[in-house]
Amino acid sequence: MSTLRMITGIWRKHEETKENPKEPELKTRYYRKSREALMNDIKKIVQDGKLGGWVLKNEDVERGEIMLAKGSASMVITIYKLTPMRSAIDVYCAKDGPIGDLGSSYRSILEFFNALRTEAEPES
Repeated sequence: MSTLRMITGIWRKHEETKENPKEPELKTRYYRKSREALMNDIKKIVQDGKLGGWVLKNEDVERGEIMLAKGSASMVITIYKLTPMRSAIDVYCAKDGPIGDLGSSYRSILEFFNALRTEAEPES
């Protein structure tokens, strides 16, 4: 992680993926799986401990959202159904507290996608 990201992390408390991010690591990921299958894969990596301390807090199947928590940090994972067998995932990660997260939200998003890669491979 760059020094600039850590300096920015002093006042910044959140990070998110999107279609056109400044950093390619934070780009929306697309999968050739149904939304339901991806939700099950995400729950599996959390239950198997592949995310290192993150706990499932809430799940909204109708909206395709899963909320995870770890200490004062929270992560909202949104799975968009594009076609019956194609989905996209966006992640929003934030930390509560008086100062920024020092890049921990960025690292948590990358950790999530690396863990998910063990269950589902994103499209290239």
